[in-house]
Amino acid sequence: MGIPRLVPVFRSAFPKALTTESAYDGLVVIYSRLHSILPGSASAALDPFSAAVNAWTNIDQSASSGVAIVPAPGAPGGRIVLSPTGGLLGDVDDVRRYAEAARKALARSRAAGIRRPLVLFPDTPVTGSSAGTAARLQRDYARYLEVAILGLLAEAYTPLQAREHLLKLGESEEPFDEIGIAVDSDDEQVMERAISVAFAVEEGRRVAKDIGGADPERMAPLKAAAYIERAFAQTDIKINILKDLEIIKREYPLLHAVSRAALPVSRHHPAIVQLEYHSPDPSQVKENIFLIGKGVTYDTGGLDIKAGGVMRGMSRDKCGATAIAGFMKTVSVMKPKHVNIVATLGFVRNSCGSEGFVSDEILVSRAGVRVLVGNTDAEGRMVMVDLLAAAKEHALSAAYAAVPSRLLTVATLTGHAVRAVGPYAIALDNGPAKEAGVAKRLIEAGNVMGDPFELSTLRREDYAFVSPGSVTEDVVQANDKASSATCRGHQFPAAFMSVASGISVHGLDSDNPICYTHCDIAGSAEEDGKGLSLGAVTGSPVAALTGAFLL
Repeated sequence: MGIPRLVPVFRSAFPKALTTESAYDGLVVIYSRLHSILPGSASAALDPFSAAVNAWTNIDQSASSGVAIVPAPGAPGGRIVLSPTGGLLGDVDDVRRYAEAARKALARSRAAGIRRPLVLFPDTPVTGSSAGTAARLQRDYARYLEVAILGLLAEAYTPLQAREHLLKLGESEEPFDEIGIAVDSDDEQVMERAISVAFAVEEGRRVAKDIGGADPERMAPLKAAAYIERAFAQTDIKINILKDLEIIKREYPLLHAVSRAALPVSRHHPAIVQLEYHSPDPSQVKENIFLIGKGVTYDTGGLDIKAGGVMRGMSRDKCGATAIAGFMKTVSVMKPKHVNIVATLGFVRNSCGSEGFVSDEILVSRAGVRVLVGNTDAEGRMVMVDLLAAAKEHALSAAYAAVPSRLLTVATLTGHAVRAVGPYAIALDNGPAKEAGVAKRLIEAGNVMGDPFELSTLRREDYAFVSPGSVTEDVVQANDKASSATCRGHQFPAAFMSVASGISVHGLDSDNPICYTHCDIAGSAEEDGKGLSLGAVTGSPVAALTGAFLL
């Protein structure tokens, strides 16, 4: 899982680094304005190659929009990859422009055989802007450098099973050895900070991608737990893995019900992974964060089986849990002092079989709430409910009473989320979380970190939808339709989890209000596939969580 070495190249090193004597074999230039790479610009870094760059811009009208590779005698490797961000000032422009330009640049570099690129940023988002737009650009693009570096690292990533295959063949597992990062500025601290943050986030994203992107056998529940155990060895994160089926059945009955059909196959047995981080300085702690992740390693739909080809890609239904595992890896690197974080991940397989749970069953949650099952393909909320109830118990305990606690569920939960907002994550708060601005923090952090969230709202209709119509149950888990065919299909599951976990009685009008935010990442967890292949796992929302709770 080796991340390419990220090396800051300061302006004082330009005279050597930007020549053929450089340790790098290609120069990559990411720019927001064409003027920044032309002769006479404020940046002198490209002056030695002005003739080559100017000749290219004269013959290629895509210089402001498309990536290109230009022969440049005297440059590292004798070549320059030029990648513009495109516009930054429009209504729908955002910092992802930098990530996209970086990914395109590195893809072109890889195709050219470059293994040690030096990436130069000759301008900033604010360069050449008017006084009226400078403040907005500084706000919206405050972490453009981190986002650009993360774009580079996203393109440099090789999936786990591909690396394992290459290792067996004795071939190189990684396409890049080192990436130099150069900013035409004297502010060395900005560059060092950006590299440090990007590295920490990428450490987390790679954990999320390795587990989330692996096939359902390579990352069956117990193997996912084993990977996490190795990933957190010799870190400040305390790890506990629960595999005992009797304890799981007693303490997490809804999760156990989902796993029932998988129990005849030992390698498909469930695992509950808990990762705990406590600040090295308790006096600086401002809040406790409890994260719950859905880790369904394969979702057949259960006995309400996914038919008609829609089962394809359901190995990615674990990406909520894997993203939280990744975030905790970032936590282990950054070692924040202002927060305690406890993550609980439920890894199960929702199989079909004679032991499978069925619609019409009434199950009692950890919180003592009677749950009427309406659809076995709504298993993710059941996996998380008892874990959420346990987190609620911790939040109410004396051990965490000194500062506010925030509870979050993170899951690829509904097709409705994709139908509603496309490739974005969704955050929705209960009353106390809304007052505390938790979803707002995620949205603001996601905007700056290039990992966007959309805001949704939990309403009384969502609670009404899951309310019981009989004295035999306290809450109904789901209807018998796909979420994408159900009004408010991504909102009402949050209401269900709130009721079934016992959090709903800790609202704004209670003596002990509890902040609860649900994050549906079904749209942001993976990219579109190419051809008939599955799409790449993104590692979202590791970057947004980092921006919201660590920076």
